[in-house]
Amino acid sequence: MCQYKRKDPTIGKAEIRFWYHFIKLTKHRLSHRRGFVKIALSGSSGKMGQLITKVANELGHEIVSKINRSTVEYDFRKTKPDICMDFSVPIATIKLCTAAAASKVPVLIGTTGLTNEDLHKIGGFAKVIPILASPNFSVGIHVLRKLVGEATKMLPKDFDIEIVEKHHTHKKDAPSGTALSILSDIKNIRKDSTGVFGHYGKSAHVPGSIGMHALRGGDVIGEHDVYFFGLGERLEIAHRVTNREIFARGALFIAEKFYRVNVPKLYDLEEIL
Repeated sequence: MCQYKRKDPTIGKAEIRFWYHFIKLTKHRLSHRRGFVKIALSGSSGKMGQLITKVANELGHEIVSKINRSTVEYDFRKTKPDICMDFSVPIATIKLCTAAAASKVPVLIGTTGLTNEDLHKIGGFAKVIPILASPNFSVGIHVLRKLVGEATKMLPKDFDIEIVEKHHTHKKDAPSGTALSILSDIKNIRKDSTGVFGHYGKSAHVPGSIGMHALRGGDVIGEHDVYFFGLGERLEIAHRVTNREIFARGALFIAEKFYRVNVPKLYDLEEIL
């Protein structure tokens, strides 16, 4: 049997190095072309964080930084994420934005319960990096908001509007961020309307007020109902979530688009969809 032997073993090493770097570069280009993303995830140990990690792995994305109470990885110079995703608590959101702005990494925020002061700070960071903040990444809730806006424009002003949201007992904020977004949408159309958190007392209803009602109980993932009450008729627009995973899939769908954005500003979900 004839055996082939290389005369110069260094050629083999050079070839191996060439093909190693060639394959690595090809994988990198293919992954970005297909939308695979390197993610720094804040709130990774929470319910949403765990779901995003699960779905991200299924889709081929990589969680390069996991940020939670016990593990803090804010040094993005080492991990080099394409985008930061935040599903934590407001104080952690501000810390993440500070680190992301220093490394020029865009941020997608899904944290709720942000105060006006928090939003003001986030707006400052948005002058340096692209930031998208949304309380809900469900496609269905986005359609609901569109429908509510159209109904508010089309129906007479003497139709009373009430918003009811239901969530599980462990939700930390009330009303939900989504309910507040719906209220904001309506107020942008009915300029003279005001939000009222519940009705009580002898003069329970004030003309032009929009009632906000938050229910907490059991394991309800998320339900939002908007009622338009007229004389002799009522219009209801509702959205139900039966699987929390839709929020993770929706957020990752947006992340695949948003990490390519390079113009610093505070973005609305509609601009990316």
